[in-house]
Amino acid sequence: MIPLSLAVVAFAEFALALFVWRARVDSATNRSFALFTLLVGVWTIGLAAVFGHGPQLESWRFPFAAASFLPAAFLAFARHYPTLSRWPTRRVSYVNFTLASLFATISLTTDLMVRSATMTPSGPTRDVGLAYPAFAAYFLSAWILALAVFLAKARGARGLARLQLHYLAAGILIGGTGGITMNLLVPLLTGSSRYSWIGPLFPVVFIALVAHAIIRHRLMDLRLVIHRGLTLAIAVLVSLLPVAVFITFAWPRLSLYLETHELVAVLAAIALVSLLIPFIRDVAGRVLDRYVYRTHANYQRTVREASRALTRVLDLKALLPFLTDTVATSTRCEGVAIYLRDRHGLRRAAREPRPVQGHFEAPDQAPTRVVAALDRTRDLLVSEEVMRERPTEERRELHDDLMRLNWSLVLPLISEDTVIGLIAVGPKLSGDPFYPQDLDLLMTLANQAGVAVKNAQLYAQVVLANEYINRIVATIESGVVAIDAAGRIALFNRAAAQLTGLPAEETLDQPVAVLPACLSDALQGSVAAARALTQPEVELSDGARTRPIICTTSPLFDAAGTVLGAVAVFSDLTPLKELETGRRRAERLAYFEMLASGIAHEIKNPLVAIKTFAQLLPRRHSDERFIEEFGRIATREIQRMERLLERLRTLSRPSDRLRQPLDLTIPVTEAVETMRAAFEEKNLVVTLVTPPTPCMIRGAHAELGQLFLNLLMNAHEATPPRGMLRVELAVTETHAIVTVLDTGPGVPAELLDHVFEPFFTTRQRGSGLGLAICAAIAQTHDAKLKVANQPAGGAVFTAEFPLAVTAPAPVSA
Repeated sequence: MIPLSLAVVAFAEFALALFVWRARVDSATNRSFALFTLLVGVWTIGLAAVFGHGPQLESWRFPFAAASFLPAAFLAFARHYPTLSRWPTRRVSYVNFTLASLFATISLTTDLMVRSATMTPSGPTRDVGLAYPAFAAYFLSAWILALAVFLAKARGARGLARLQLHYLAAGILIGGTGGITMNLLVPLLTGSSRYSWIGPLFPVVFIALVAHAIIRHRLMDLRLVIHRGLTLAIAVLVSLLPVAVFITFAWPRLSLYLETHELVAVLAAIALVSLLIPFIRDVAGRVLDRYVYRTHANYQRTVREASRALTRVLDLKALLPFLTDTVATSTRCEGVAIYLRDRHGLRRAAREPRPVQGHFEAPDQAPTRVVAALDRTRDLLVSEEVMRERPTEERRELHDDLMRLNWSLVLPLISEDTVIGLIAVGPKLSGDPFYPQDLDLLMTLANQAGVAVKNAQLYAQVVLANEYINRIVATIESGVVAIDAAGRIALFNRAAAQLTGLPAEETLDQPVAVLPACLSDALQGSVAAARALTQPEVELSDGARTRPIICTTSPLFDAAGTVLGAVAVFSDLTPLKELETGRRRAERLAYFEMLASGIAHEIKNPLVAIKTFAQLLPRRHSDERFIEEFGRIATREIQRMERLLERLRTLSRPSDRLRQPLDLTIPVTEAVETMRAAFEEKNLVVTLVTPPTPCMIRGAHAELGQLFLNLLMNAHEATPPRGMLRVELAVTETHAIVTVLDTGPGVPAELLDHVFEPFFTTRQRGSGLGLAICAAIAQTHDAKLKVANQPAGGAVFTAEFPLAVTAPAPVSA
C-alpha cells in the first residue's frame, strides 16, 4: 500500500507541475514553480521505488539526486514570485544549482551519499556516506535561505498577493517541515529510514493549499475549472476515506485469514455500503419527514422565486393567494391569514387553511392587542416568546389572544416604516418549533411582501382613478387631448375625435403633429413654456366644417417639477355663438320696443298741444291773439321734437369720425371748465385729479367731451347745493380710468341695471337719453361705463378706456 500511496501523490505533483507550466510557458515564475513541484514528484516516486522493490543501493540514489535540487528550485521560485527581487541575485541561484548538481552527481555515481542499504524487520534502512552531513548542511541552509526570502515577500505583500503568498507559505512550511523532519533529520539522528515513506505525504497539504489558492484566488493568475463530474468523483473519494483508513490498518490481519478474491469482495462490499449509506439516509429522511409533515424548504430558491413574483404581480387579488401559499408551503403550518389595514383597522384579506385537523382561526378583524403590539414594535411576534421577557398583564392578554387563535407567528407588513398589515401563521403540522432560519425566511418574505402589497394598493388606486378619469373624459362634450414628454398623444377622447374629424384609435400614440395646427402648437407651446396657455377663440376644422373653439392647455408636472407632457381642453363655441346671437336679437327687439314706446310718448305730448290748437283754428282763425299763441306753442313743440330727434340720431348712429391718439386729460378738463359756472352757482366744491403725464388713448375728442359733459351734468343735477363733486383720472398698465363721484342721494339699488337704458330717468323733466348716449359713446371707444353707489352716499360713474399702443403727440379737436 505504501508504494501505491506514494505513486498517487507523485502523480498529483506531476499533474500540478504540468498544469502550471502549460498555463504560461514563457513565465519564469511558472517555470520555477513547475520545476520545484516536478522535483518533489521525482523524489516521491523514488521513495515509492525504495519501498516497493526492496533495499537496493541503486534505489536510494535516485531520491537523493532529486532532493539535491529542491532547495535551488525553491530559491528560484521565491526569487521570481510574485515579482522579481533584487536579492538573491542570479549568481546566488547559479551557485545553488551548481551545488545541487554536485550533490546529485555524488549521489548517482558514488557511495559518498549512501554507502549501503539493508532490510530489517522494522523496514528498510541505509548507511549514510561521508558526504551526507555536508548534504544535510547544504540542504538545510539553502532551504532556510529560500524560505526566508519567501516569508519576507509574504510579509511585505498587500491585498490579493499577500493572501496568495500566505497559502503558498503555509503549504511549503507544512510540506517542507514534514519532509525534512522525516527524511533528513530523523535518519540523520537515528540512522533508521523506516518512516521515510511518511515524508512524501506532507506535500499533499502543499498540493491542496496551492490548488485552493488557484481555484479561489487565481494564484499566479491561473484559472482552474473544476467540472461537476470531477467534484462528484472527489466527493465519492472523500466519502471512501474512512474505509481507506480502516483497510490500511486492517489489511495485514485480513490478508492472513482471507483469500485474494475474498478480500476483493469484502473491499467492494464495504465501498458500496459506504457509498449507499448517505443516499439511503437522505431518501429515508425525506420520506419520514413528509409522513410527519416536516419540510425542508430551499430558502434561497424560495426567496428568489418569491422576489421575482412579488416584483411582477401588481394585482392584489393574485398577490395575496401567492403569499399565503408560499408561507404555507415553506413552513407546512396549520394555516395562514393575511390582514390589511383600512379605516376600521386590520381586516382579513386572504386565508390559507390546511386540510388537517386543527383550530387555526382567522377572524374578520385582527385582535386589537395584536395590532397594538405590532404598531409599537414593528417586529414579528412569536407566541412562545411573548411571556418570556418581563411578564405583564398586557403580555399575558396578548399571549392569550395568540393561543386562542392558534397563531404561532405574527409577521408585520411594513411600508414606509408603517404597519399596513400582518401575516398570521399557525403552528407547524410536524409540531416542530420555528427555527431561526424559518424566522429569517418568513421575515424576508414579509418585508418584501409589505412593499409589494403597498405597490399593489397604489396600483389599484391608480387604476380606479384612471377609470374615473376615462369615464369622465369620455362623457364630457369638450375635447381632451394629452401628450407625453416625447410629444406623442396619450389621451384622445370621443369629443376630440368628433371636433377634429380624426379617429381616436388611429390617433393615440401618434406624434402631436397629426393634430390640427391650433391644437398641436398650443400643446407644444405649453410644454416649452411650462405654463398654462389659453386661446379665447380659434378656428378648428374637421374637414367638413369649420367651427370656433376656445382652447386651454396646461403642462403636466411630476413631484420634482419636471414637465411630463401637456393636456388641452377645447370646446365648440358654435352653440354659445348661436345663443349669443339669439340673445342679442331678443335684446334688440326689446330695445326697439322700448325705444318706440319712448318716442311715441315723447312725440305724443307736443302733437297733442298742436292738435288741440289745430282743432280750434277753424273757429278762432280770426282771433289774432289765438293765432299768435298757436304759432308760438307750435314752434316750441316742433323745436322740442327736433331736439328729441337729434338726440335719437346721436344715440342710434354713433359718430364714424376717425379715432386718433389723444390725451384723455384734455376732454376731461374741458368738460369740468364748461360746467364750472353751473357748479359755482350751486355752491358745489369740485375736485379734479389728473396724472402728471399724458394719458394717451384712441378716440374722438368731441364725442368724449359730450360723454364727460353729460356725466358732469348728471352729477350736477343729483348733488344738492353746497355738496361735493370729485373727478379723477387714473392710469394702470393697460387702461385709463375716469371716475365721477358726487354726494347726491345715489341710485336706488333696484334701478342700477337700468340707468343706461334710453328714456329711463328719475327726474320729471328729463328725457332719459343722456346716460344712454354716454353708454353708446363709451361702446364706440371700446370702453366700459359702470355705475355704483358709495358706502357713504352718492353715485360713482366709472369709464375705463384701453390705452393706445403708440403714444404720439396729443391731438386736440
